[in-house]
Amino acid sequence: MRLINTKTLKLEEFSEGSIPPYAILSHTWGNDAEELSFREVENGIIDKPGVVVRNGTTDKLAVGSTKLRGCCQQAVEDGLGYAWIDTCCIDKTNLVELSEAINSMFRWYNRATVCYAYLSDVPSGDDPPKPGSKFRSSRWFQRGWTLQELLAPKHLRFYNTKWRYIGTKGTMCTVIMNITCVPRQFLLGISRLHTASVAQRMSWAAKRETKRAEDLAYCLLGIFGISMPMIYGEGGEQAFFRLQEQIMKTTRDDSILAWDLDDKFYASHPRDRDGGVLAPDPSHFANSGQIIARQHADNPLHSLDMVGGSLRIHLPLLTTASGGIFGLLNCGPALNPHKIVGIPLARATPVASNEYVRPRRVPSVLRTVAASRPPPELVHIKKDGQNDAFIRTNKKHWLYEDDLFAQIDLTLVEVEPTSCWDTQTNLISPLNSDVSSSLIFLRFRHAKAGSQDFVTILERSQLELDTDPQLATVICSTVTCSRNSPLQEVAEDLRLRLASPEATGKQSARNEVLQLRVKSEPAEGGIISIKPEAILFQADATVHTFENADLILDLKRLIRERREIISQRDGLRIRSEAHSDHVRLAGEERDKVERQIKELEGMKRRLVEQVEDSARELHYLGQEQTKLEERQDYLSNQMSLAYTHLDKLNDEDKYQVGYALSQEVVEDNDVEVIEHIVATISEATAMLIAASSKRDVDKVRRLLTIGVEPDGKDGQSGRTALSWASENGSESIVRLLLDTGKVDINSQDNNGRSPLQWASEKKFDDVARLLLANGAKMDCQRTLLAHERSVYSVALSHDSKLIVSGSWMAIKIWDTATGECYHTMQGHKNSVNSVAFSHDSKLIASGSDDCTIKVWDAATGECYQTLKGHAMKISSVAFSHDSHLIVSGSDDDTMMLWDSVTGQRLHVLYDQYSDHFSSVAFSHDSKYIVSGYDSGRAILWDSITGEVVQTLEAHQDFIDSVAFSHDSKFVISGSNDKTIKIWDSMTGKCQQTLHGHLKRVNAVVFSHDSKFIASGSQDGTIKLWDSVTGKCQQTLDNCEARIYSVAFSHDSKFLVSGSEGGIIKIWDTSIWFSHRVGNQEDGKCPELTTRREGKETKKHGSASSTKDVWVGNSRGRWR
Repeated sequence: MRLINTKTLKLEEFSEGSIPPYAILSHTWGNDAEELSFREVENGIIDKPGVVVRNGTTDKLAVGSTKLRGCCQQAVEDGLGYAWIDTCCIDKTNLVELSEAINSMFRWYNRATVCYAYLSDVPSGDDPPKPGSKFRSSRWFQRGWTLQELLAPKHLRFYNTKWRYIGTKGTMCTVIMNITCVPRQFLLGISRLHTASVAQRMSWAAKRETKRAEDLAYCLLGIFGISMPMIYGEGGEQAFFRLQEQIMKTTRDDSILAWDLDDKFYASHPRDRDGGVLAPDPSHFANSGQIIARQHADNPLHSLDMVGGSLRIHLPLLTTASGGIFGLLNCGPALNPHKIVGIPLARATPVASNEYVRPRRVPSVLRTVAASRPPPELVHIKKDGQNDAFIRTNKKHWLYEDDLFAQIDLTLVEVEPTSCWDTQTNLISPLNSDVSSSLIFLRFRHAKAGSQDFVTILERSQLELDTDPQLATVICSTVTCSRNSPLQEVAEDLRLRLASPEATGKQSARNEVLQLRVKSEPAEGGIISIKPEAILFQADATVHTFENADLILDLKRLIRERREIISQRDGLRIRSEAHSDHVRLAGEERDKVERQIKELEGMKRRLVEQVEDSARELHYLGQEQTKLEERQDYLSNQMSLAYTHLDKLNDEDKYQVGYALSQEVVEDNDVEVIEHIVATISEATAMLIAASSKRDVDKVRRLLTIGVEPDGKDGQSGRTALSWASENGSESIVRLLLDTGKVDINSQDNNGRSPLQWASEKKFDDVARLLLANGAKMDCQRTLLAHERSVYSVALSHDSKLIVSGSWMAIKIWDTATGECYHTMQGHKNSVNSVAFSHDSKLIASGSDDCTIKVWDAATGECYQTLKGHAMKISSVAFSHDSHLIVSGSDDDTMMLWDSVTGQRLHVLYDQYSDHFSSVAFSHDSKYIVSGYDSGRAILWDSITGEVVQTLEAHQDFIDSVAFSHDSKFVISGSNDKTIKIWDSMTGKCQQTLHGHLKRVNAVVFSHDSKFIASGSQDGTIKLWDSVTGKCQQTLDNCEARIYSVAFSHDSKFLVSGSEGGIIKIWDTSIWFSHRVGNQEDGKCPELTTRREGKETKKHGSASSTKDVWVGNSRGRWR
């Protein structure tokens, strides 16, 4: 799709899947020279000079330039970067592209973010709802292409010739519905277009026009949801026939045949062209806007198939009293379910019983649904007009000898049925060849004004007489009638009267001018010639075969008219009663409004009184304001004197006075006094900081006693009194400041240092312990933005100088001291869930979701071995203490033992419960391996025999991490049940259950001396625990970022964590280990606060739950 960049005004092309949001223009094409073409825009010609002269002047810009700039400017205002305009976004010289665009146009308009309808013939100031407005008569509502541009867009806005906003399709829905006859539900997109019948959709285009005849069919493709090739030059009728044939392939809706429905226009302007089963253009559906499809449940065979030049369809056939045949369609008026559409039919030949044609100039009719409808019959209706087929298949016809009738001043003016007379050939042909008794009535009119007409009756049986003129000449029955009598009514009356005996044998009739006899006789070529014969008046001749015919017809008309008048009077009575009700309701509404007016007048009087009262009050307040201003001037003078006395006081007394007044002046919002007091208080804060830095305990106590703010900072270094006291080791001042409960114990100065850091650096252990006891927190020493995605595993080398981290498809090695990245190792094809250093720090093992384990050279970063054998992702890897073995746990329910040098798989252990191995670890002496499972179990294995030593079952959800203490006496496990458990590795008994984390525990690790445990959780915290008492000693906040892995340095002076967002943090734990305190409640950590739940992330090691019991009967062995 080609779009215009609304800022650069250049064309850009997009594939189907990458089309950006765009605006689309709907407009009517003007002079081709005025529009912008694809080549012009491609060549940068945007501002095209105008060529149309209006009021004697030439526009500066062509209308195409006005449309493009207006559309793009409006799109920019609507925040859209692209627009589509049909004149310049389609290369119309490329017929393939043009055909593709026409077939796609409805979809393009439907996908647009907004459609701008530019009405170039609607001026500013026009009132669309007003009858006769320019909007109502706009050319936009008369063009064929704009119909789909009205229906397809979800959001359609109208703009006038100056690009001024008029309204939307929604806000002007009623006006547009009245203009276009398209119901609201389809305009607003409430109902899908395919739910409208074919006849309804055709009727919307009945009064529209296109520049090229074929486009009147092509512009309807999207409305019917079909595609077909464009063949310009085939003609409008042929294009419309192809459109209808394509529609019939996709629908069972036979309302496509409901055209020329009782159309008065065509009745008064009969067409001489031949009829056909399909309409030649949409105008024939002008009266079909209310025709809807009925249900097809009663006719499962119903279909529309064009086969061999005929439409194959199952239809009930109805034969009228006059011999006419109508095919009953399965559609009818929406407001009258008892009516259906009948289309006129005539048999094509006497032999072919199921072949029909649709007669020309005979409208479709609405028929009342009978209680017993005829069963459907399979009929074939010829696609082409009936005349040629009729002449080709019928042997005999009547020929009206117009020159003979002209000699006696008679002219044939009407035939009933009208479809029997071909005015081009003067042939009269009975179409209903299967009804031998059918009659045809010919009306002749004399040139003398006011004379009565002659009506001659032809019988179909005359066509079957001998061809010898002397033997086959027949005198036709002839009567007279008034010129004002409709021939159809005369014919109906004559059919009834010809059945009586006295009506037969009347072979001539007389009007005021002549006596006429009409005879028919065979001629060559199977033609029966109709000839007149004027005879002299005879006393015994029949003057008027039916002397009372006109009287009877007049009486019938009077009776019908009387019946209509009665019906109209009943309608008027009903309307009168309705209007009476309306008048009554309007009167009640008027009385209600008059009461409201009275209430409003009373409200108005009250408001006037309130205004007068307020005016008097304002005058009084003004006087009081003047008095208060005078008083305020006096008080200002007195305040100045008070400030002079205040400045003479010493610093402490000055602060005491200022502090005592501060609350009152703040409440009064007295800016001048506040500024003076604040200056005084600021001086006192500086005094407190100075006293703390000089270890002046007494002065600090006095200043705190009189209310000096204890947590104020100096302007130069940003340090508080607590910071200075901590640096100077003044435990007494620190206690005084902490006892106020108003100091931020973790406040950092301009250099990022906290009171705890100052005390530790100066080695004031008592002060450090005091700060820790009161909630001082350790700080992150360094943050490494290590990976683009989450860090799932971190490990430290034995000398703690290197960190290895695993993330998405990458492993990195870092310098602990500088944070420098030494190596980035890539080779895994998915996330790296676990990394481990060998004890000699020469090798690194990594386990990944790609089901492989890789062994790397820590010095060079090169891949040393790739270990394959697991069938699913690797959750955990670990080295033995001698670095010769690697153990791996996987989701394939196996644990494997590998030779780290040769890469040979030594043993495979299968879990008998088909449980995933989520975490594995070697004991320090390499005798045992502990593994955690998704079921919540942990099992201790003999690393040599593969036998189960202990089964630890206590967690209520899957286990994420397991670890041995350095002396191998204890095992810890972290679980999705938010707890940590400490186990005796020899007895299998649970020693402690640690509670405190709010979410899943992803990682656990012992300090090197086994006295402390660190745990990382998805709640964004790291907790440090006393392994003996189970007390939570410290909480490290990672700003809600999930912790996936933790590792202690060998000397326990720092802790490394890996978390989401690709971040590695190095935490300084040396202060805490030097001055640790144990004042927390057993197993609890009150420093934690509830945090918002986050989404589950990638499980780098799994976990599950069990009961708090030890079961030692599991079995397993290396294989």
